[in-house]
Amino acid sequence: MDPHNDVPNLGPNLMIGLWLCCSLACAFLSLRLYCKFKRHVSLQYDDYLLIISWIAQLVCSVLVSINVAVGFGKHTKDAVAEYGPGNQVVVTLRETIVGFLLTMAISWSKTSFAVTLLRIMRGKMKLFLWVIIISMNILMTVGALSLFLQCSPVAKSWDEAIPGVCWHDFNMVAGMFSSAYSALMDFVLALLPWPLIWHLKMKTKERIGVAVAMSMGMCAGATAIVKCYYLQRPHGEDFFYEGGNLVMWGSAEVATTIMAASIPVLRVLVRDMRESVAWARNAGSVRGALRSLGRRSRMISGQTPFAGQQPQILRSENDQENDKTVLSWAGSGGITRTQEVHISFNTRDIVHFDDGLDPDGLGHNMDILEFGRAV
Repeated sequence: MDPHNDVPNLGPNLMIGLWLCCSLACAFLSLRLYCKFKRHVSLQYDDYLLIISWIAQLVCSVLVSINVAVGFGKHTKDAVAEYGPGNQVVVTLRETIVGFLLTMAISWSKTSFAVTLLRIMRGKMKLFLWVIIISMNILMTVGALSLFLQCSPVAKSWDEAIPGVCWHDFNMVAGMFSSAYSALMDFVLALLPWPLIWHLKMKTKERIGVAVAMSMGMCAGATAIVKCYYLQRPHGEDFFYEGGNLVMWGSAEVATTIMAASIPVLRVLVRDMRESVAWARNAGSVRGALRSLGRRSRMISGQTPFAGQQPQILRSENDQENDKTVLSWAGSGGITRTQEVHISFNTRDIVHFDDGLDPDGLGHNMDILEFGRAV
């Protein structure tokens, strides 16, 4: 018995899977954009490509939801028996549009990550990236267009009653080849930054963290491989059912690619949160030290502050170099002791590229890897 026929209706699972993928992609993309706006970094081409990819995924999710309401996800014979043969033509047309948009969204989202890498690569590696971008987009576009060009006339692709001829084998081969090439490029793009990152002058732990964050595209490659499996299954006899599996994994590939492309930027958000917590902890320690110094000053001078008085914190005019604080008691007479406290904060280390990777000798910080530019 075919294990894929155990579930008579993929519709409910299909809806959950599609909207979960769309929501996760939206969450990661929104955080990516938030990080950019927070750091006052303008949006780049890679950001716009991801936004367009997610919009295409959203449109596909809406179209599939409409189709599920009229039988998509069920076995074709059950859907036709319930909703009539005329409904099959409309559903197939919408699914053809969905297949086209998902294929292009996959191509655009992978191109986005490649564009990010273009900003940090040099020499032959940059040329290699352009070869990947051009070849991948050509093959994915051919795979997407094959959905419409597999029959003559074109309308026969979604209406079998129209006289004409179809080349379904061409569509299957084009789709499988483009998807397999896309999966291969996921692994290549994931591994490409490793030599560059490994030459950064930074701690090994941080180096590994950055490399892993830049390599999450391997997850998108894994989903592309699974999608290839469903592409080679015959869809003509049971398109409503088998097409549901294909759409689900296509949407998952778009979502994982968007999330993988956003993770390097989200490292900045995590790092800033960690630094904020550390700063608050240090600031609390400083306030405790200042209160302790105030009590010691009162004990030395033998004075007690008047009721309702609070210690005044007088800051020096140049707070950027240091933070000089003087404690005094307003209105108290006699001799008081003042204490100057010098507070210094370590700035984040600047990460420089080794010779040859930074030909201008200007140096770059980690933001060029995470934002695609130095900020």
